Amino acid sequence: MDGKTELNLEKADDGFYSIGEVSEKIGVKPYVLRYWEREFPFLQPVKNKAGHRLYSDRDVFIVRKIKEMVHQRGYSISGARKILFDLLLDKEKDPRKHYINEIRDDLIQMLEKINHTLP
Repeated sequence: MDGKTELNLEKADDGFYSIGEVSEKIGVKPYVLRYWEREFPFLQPVKNKAGHRLYSDRDVFIVRKIKEMVHQRGYSISGARKILFDLLLDKEKDPRKHYINEIRDDLIQMLEKINHTLP
């Protein structure tokens, strides 16, 4: 399996991931993760006594969503921030909208794969 699509991290004894582990597996540099922490107030990894960042499963989920939205779908930082804020607060009024968006996103990904395989 590709480490960038499947997150197979070894959790530390305390149940958290280091910034290096998250960076490597998600496919973004540590400085990008630190930048995103400033831009996305809900991304708040805890710090140990030495000041090293420790990412929870929730933090890793947020990082994956940010990467998907900014790097793959072309959202601006502010656009991604608003959408993720709504997602995390579960502000969707119509629960069907979430499923429709998931289906749309899957169809877009399939279309992109087809376009990449055509000469």
